[in-house]
Amino acid sequence: MVRVHYSGGGRYRTSGHQFEEGDIVDVDEGLAEYLCEKDAFARVDDDTLEEAEVASEDVVDTLDEAEGFDVDAWIDDNHYQERAEEVRAGEHDDHLDAIAEAESATTVQDAVGERRAELEA
Repeated sequence: MVRVHYSGGGRYRTSGHQFEEGDIVDVDEGLAEYLCEKDAFARVDDDTLEEAEVASEDVVDTLDEAEGFDVDAWIDDNHYQERAEEVRAGEHDDHLDAIAEAESATTVQDAVGERRAELEA
């Protein structure tokens, strides 16, 4: 078996296998040769894997998380009316983009729009 890494975007399917971006999987030699002809695949040896390993707690998905604001936790921990009030009060002006992207409550979406209008004025 040969270990390959998929670095392409999205999903790639072939020969009954499905790859997601970042996947490292063991495949047979023939499939590895075929995949490595594609720019999105490369063979991986164990030494490379050991150097590349990163602890999951060291990884953040967004700049907001890196700065200490976790929008998902904020949404889970606060009622939508509280969230809207906090946005209108300007408590999260640095995170309006993240809130707008993650928020499903119309009331909070409206508050984000209102706050952006205030900031632009």
